[in-house]
Amino acid sequence: MGDLTTMTTGAPIVLLVDDDEFHLDMIHAQLQGIGYGRVICATSGAQALAELETWGQAIVAIICDLSMPDMDGLVLIRHLAQRHLGAGIVLLSGAQGEILQSAARLVSAHQMNLLGVLAKPCSSDQLQQVLSRLQPPCAPSVPDNAAELTPQRLAQALAQGEFVPWYQPKVDIRSGHVVGVEALARWPAVSGGMIGPGRFVPAMEAAGLADELFFTMARQVAHDLTGWQRQHLVIKVALNLSMTTALNLAVPEQLLQIVRTAGLQPSDFIIEVTESQLMVDRALIMESLTRLSLMGFTLSIDDFGTGYSSLVQLIDLPFKELKIDGSFVQRASTEQKAQSVLRMAILLGNNLAMQVVAEGVETQEQLEFVRLWGGHMVQGYHFARPMPLAACTDYLLRHQPPASPPGVCTRF
Repeated sequence: MGDLTTMTTGAPIVLLVDDDEFHLDMIHAQLQGIGYGRVICATSGAQALAELETWGQAIVAIICDLSMPDMDGLVLIRHLAQRHLGAGIVLLSGAQGEILQSAARLVSAHQMNLLGVLAKPCSSDQLQQVLSRLQPPCAPSVPDNAAELTPQRLAQALAQGEFVPWYQPKVDIRSGHVVGVEALARWPAVSGGMIGPGRFVPAMEAAGLADELFFTMARQVAHDLTGWQRQHLVIKVALNLSMTTALNLAVPEQLLQIVRTAGLQPSDFIIEVTESQLMVDRALIMESLTRLSLMGFTLSIDDFGTGYSSLVQLIDLPFKELKIDGSFVQRASTEQKAQSVLRMAILLGNNLAMQVVAEGVETQEQLEFVRLWGGHMVQGYHFARPMPLAACTDYLLRHQPPASPPGVCTRF
């Protein structure tokens, strides 16, 4: 039953889907109370899809119940995903917390814009909070130097030194001191802004340029490391090694040459490997990583918990650092299962005498979880965002005590 009486031209439309008319009326009133005058109500998934055919992209948010007859909320989500709508999704249900959380992950798996998850009954304040996450639509812009990610353009960018590392601090959880930084590959656009690695890394791999990108970043990070050492900042650097590059059995010698040319030692570096990639051509990967360890580089397993053979990797390869994926850290404050996984991962790392790093720490509450359960280092927006070399150097000089043993990692 589309509420045509509230269709003021130009105002955003919210589609509300619930088979319970009492809840429809209640939430409708709440939405109007917080300023959403254009509300369309549907009592079934089929009716919601019909309303979408009528209003299309004018609908900016869809508030959807999960438990409905004929077409439940999960089936409706699949239909919404197939239509590639840009609307924000709010899940609303009286179902148990874990079911809501699984439904939320389904929305994310469909690459839809999940605004939030609310349990019935919800308040006007809760509705306002999740709907405040709506972003105004904007036309996508393509930076000048990324208009065509052809192999020729990428090779030119590498030759001209356009790719640069930005750095994000790592903090010792016990002392609160900065103990290093993580470096992330960035490609500054000609017209301003940055081209993210999510765009250029797959293009690099497809063009067969992943190795060159790795060595380009390694040389720049080694140069930055020597500069930090001249300022008495004792920094240990970790380079993120993709499996595409690790399959090149000449990598250990080439990396060692870069390190020695810079006047550094392998012990100054950590080689960080993403766990979910480790099963690609296992024998060759094991050879490359074991030889790097033999040369004196330290191995770190990144995004721990996101792969399918974590314990096997820890047994078979000489890892000395364990980096817990940020998704577990961020979900620990609301999900009991995520708390348990985070706690057990920290305990496992400690029992294996590994340095345990928690990524993605964004709140004080998340920091306290990691501190309580025995993590060693943390990084995330709670402390600092990635920054260019000059800003990071200033940050280190202000936050790192002399002669502390930091670690730096490079991610592509």
